[in-house]
Amino acid sequence: MQILECRNPAEAVPWLPQIAASDWSAGQYLHQLLEGGGFHQLLGDKARLLLLTDSGRLMSFCTYAGRDEIPAPELTPWIGFVYTFPQYRGKRRIGKLLEHAYRLAKEEGFPCIYISSGEVGLYEKYGCTFWKMMENMRGGMSRVYRLPVTRADYSHVLGTWVSGTVDRPLGSVHPRCPEMVYPVNYGYVDGVTAGDGEGQDVYILGADRPLQTFSGMVAGVWRRLNDCEDKWIITPDGAPLSREEILSAIEFQEQYYMGELYM
Repeated sequence: MQILECRNPAEAVPWLPQIAASDWSAGQYLHQLLEGGGFHQLLGDKARLLLLTDSGRLMSFCTYAGRDEIPAPELTPWIGFVYTFPQYRGKRRIGKLLEHAYRLAKEEGFPCIYISSGEVGLYEKYGCTFWKMMENMRGGMSRVYRLPVTRADYSHVLGTWVSGTVDRPLGSVHPRCPEMVYPVNYGYVDGVTAGDGEGQDVYILGADRPLQTFSGMVAGVWRRLNDCEDKWIITPDGAPLSREEILSAIEFQEQYYMGELYM
């Protein structure tokens, strides 16, 4: 999967036929805005179109913009036109776009992201909370959700040495999802409790064989934005890992969650 960030309609031209094929009236309207030049006029000069793609196929899309359908200029940025094509639904693919938007908002110094929607029970899965009802520019009422942008401190964890137990060794299958095979060793730190009340989960990277126990350095922390627990990244020999190496190694499971990596 790959996320494309289109800062102007010209960059979205190759994807317009697929956007036009969406079975959603708002998707058709977005297509008109991109094709007819009204994209930035409606959503703001810095509005961006975010696309989640896979081998040339468009899976999901949304906008990250200064404005949306709620006429409240003091509230920004907004996520809008959120859509996933039917064949890709059920695996929380839109979460990867919301994760990307979260990073953009964090880089730009915003305290939270806003979403206007009529959906109930959808955005809560992605770490958002219902804020209040607000009037939209059509005169109707919309539910407004917020996703807080937070800055965690893991300085007390990063670089420390820990040991623990491997309960899902390399090559084993997930106990509830047999189609998921662990390409790395996965376990928990002895004596440390995580946010879910269980042992602190860890990915052990760098070992090329199944393990029963581990000892190593905390090289990173993957903070799930839509879950109550973090995942620590362990290297048995303390060897440095790049951000890309870590993200690639844990994608098999973390692709179904929103998160951010602290190193």
